Amino acid sequence: MDRRTPLAEDATQPGRSLEPWLNESDALTAALRAGSRDFAEGLGGPTTAFALVRAERLGVAVVDRGGALLFANDAWRQAVAGADLDREAMAAVIANGGRRTVLIDHGPAMVGRSTAVFAAVGLARQWALPEEALSWMEDDRAAAVILVVGALSAAQVLADVCAAFGLTDLQTRVAIGLVRAGDVRGAAAEAGVSYQTARKVAFDAMRRVGAPRITGLIERLVRLSFGVWPQGEAGAAELTDVWGLSVRQASLALRIAEGASRAEAAAAAGMSEATAKKELEVVFQVMGVHSAAALARAVTEARALALITDATHDEAQLHNDLVEPLGLFQRPDGSQVAYSDYGPRSGRPVLILHSSSASRPAPSRLVAALQAQGFRPLSLDRPGFGLSDPHPDRARWRSDPFDAAVDDVKLLLAQLKLKRVDIIARGGAQVATAMAQTAPQIMGRVLLVNPDPASASHTRRRGPVGALQEAYMRHPDLIEGLVKLVASNLSSSQSRRIMLKAVESSPLDLAIFADPRNMADYRRGFRLFATGRISGYVAEQTAIHHWTCPPLSDVGHWRVLLSRHDFLHDPDRTYEVWRDILPQARFDWVEDGSRLMVMSHADLVARTLAEAADPP
Repeated sequence: MDRRTPLAEDATQPGRSLEPWLNESDALTAALRAGSRDFAEGLGGPTTAFALVRAERLGVAVVDRGGALLFANDAWRQAVAGADLDREAMAAVIANGGRRTVLIDHGPAMVGRSTAVFAAVGLARQWALPEEALSWMEDDRAAAVILVVGALSAAQVLADVCAAFGLTDLQTRVAIGLVRAGDVRGAAAEAGVSYQTARKVAFDAMRRVGAPRITGLIERLVRLSFGVWPQGEAGAAELTDVWGLSVRQASLALRIAEGASRAEAAAAAGMSEATAKKELEVVFQVMGVHSAAALARAVTEARALALITDATHDEAQLHNDLVEPLGLFQRPDGSQVAYSDYGPRSGRPVLILHSSSASRPAPSRLVAALQAQGFRPLSLDRPGFGLSDPHPDRARWRSDPFDAAVDDVKLLLAQLKLKRVDIIARGGAQVATAMAQTAPQIMGRVLLVNPDPASASHTRRRGPVGALQEAYMRHPDLIEGLVKLVASNLSSSQSRRIMLKAVESSPLDLAIFADPRNMADYRRGFRLFATGRISGYVAEQTAIHHWTCPPLSDVGHWRVLLSRHDFLHDPDRTYEVWRDILPQARFDWVEDGSRLMVMSHADLVARTLAEAADPP
C-alpha cells in the first residue's frame, strides 16, 4: 500500500485540508523544521446590537414600605396579569436595599415567563424609566421599584422592528407576512390583501428599509428581530456574535418560535425540509433547548432580558447564557469597536484581555467568579477581532498591534466614564505590557494568567497547535492562508473535534472540555473567525514572532499565575521569559493548573485579583 507523506501532492495535503494538521502534526512539524514549504500548496491568497424593544413594553410600579402600590403603569398591570409576585424578594429589597431579579411563571397557557426586578428607590433613580414613574419615586412613601417585562412574542417584536423603520400599518402587516410566509403571495394572504397590493406595499417597504430585494427585506427584519441592527455584512457577523446563529438559522428559529411547522418554516426560508432539519439541530444546540416550545420560550425571554438590561444600565445582573452582551462605539475616524459589559455597574471594573486565538466573549465561570468578588467584568474585541474594525492606522497596527490596541482601551474607558481599570490577561499579556509602557495611569491591579512568550522563544511544539505555530514562525507570509484554512473548518460539527484534537496531549484540558459549559464558552470565543473576521489574529500572530519587551519598572503590584501543565509552552521557559520582563512581580505556580486555567480555576483567578495590591 502506498503510504503518503503528510506533504504529498494530493487533496489531503495541508494546504487543501485540515486533516494532516490534526492527524499527522508531529510529522508536519518535523518537515517544517527541515525547511519545507510544501504545505503552502492550495492555500488561498491574502485578502484585504443592541436590544430593540419599544420602551412602552417596560412595566413599572412603585411601592411603599409595606409593599402597597403607589403607582403602576398599564404595561406593568398587563405583564403581571394576576400572577403572584415574589413577596419575599420584595420584602428583602425594602428592608435591606439593593436589587433582586426573579422570573414570573404564568403557567402553561403562556409562552415564556416575565422578568421582574425589585430595586430600592435610591438605586433605581438613575435607570431609564418613564417620567411618571421617576416622579412617583420622589414621593416620601416610595420604598422600592418593580420593573417587569412580559415575554415578547415574535409578532410583537416584528411589529417593533417595523416601527423602528417607520413602516405604516399596512406595510407592517405585509412585512410580517413576508417573514412568516417567505414570498409576496403568502404575505398577501397573511395581511388580508390582494397580491397586487401586497407587491406594491412590499416594494414601498423595501425602499424605506433600504433593501434591494424581497429576500434582503426579510433578512433585515429577521436580524433586527434578534436585536441586531442590519449593517450589510456586519449585521450577519453581529447575529453570529450575539446569538451564535447564521441569518438562515435565525430565520428558521423565528418562524418555529411563531408556531410554524418545520416544513412550513423550510418552505418560507426557501430550503428543503432535510436542510431545515440540520439547521434546526444547530439552533437547538446553540440555544440549549430540545423542542419548538422551549425554543419559543428561550427567544421571547431573551428579548425581555435584553430590555431589562438596557433599562437598568446592566444593574439587574441578569444571567442569560444565550446572549453575549454587546456594546458598540465609534473611534474618531468612524470605525467600530465592540465590547461587553457584564455588570454590575457598582462593581470594581476589570478588563479581561482575550488571547489572539479568541475574541471578546469571556468564560462564564470567570465572569461569575469575578462578580462574586465585587468586580464588574468588561471585555473588548481588539482591532480586527470579533466585531471591532481594524485599527485606522494600518501601518502602525501591523507593526505593533499590541501597542495599537491600547488606543481602544482608552476609548472604552472614556465611553464608560472610567479613569482606571484592573486587568486580567488570559492571553493578551503583550497588550498589558504595552499599556504599562504608554498608559500606566489607566491601569489598576494586574493579573497575567499563563502569559505567552514570544514564539521564537518556544522550546517545544506539540500537536496541531504546535504545528501551526511552527508554520507561522517559519513562514509568516503564509499565516493568513493558514488561518483561512482553519476558519473554513470551524463549522459546528467540526469545531468540537478540532478543539479536542488540539488538547489531546493534556488530560487536564480534556477534562475541562468534558464540561459542556466550558466547551460552549470556548466555542463562543472563536466563532466569529468562521465568518472570515481574521485580520486581528493575523496581525498579532505575525507580530508575536519578533515581539520583545524591556524589563518593566513599577510592577511590584503585578501578579502572575503559571500552570505546571501547559501543553502549549514549557512552563519553566515561560517563567524565565516573564521574570526578566517583570522582575518585581509576584509569580505563583498552580500545581494542578493547565492551559485552560481561567476555566478550571476561575475562583482562584478572581480571588488572586481581589487580593492583589493597588498600584503605588
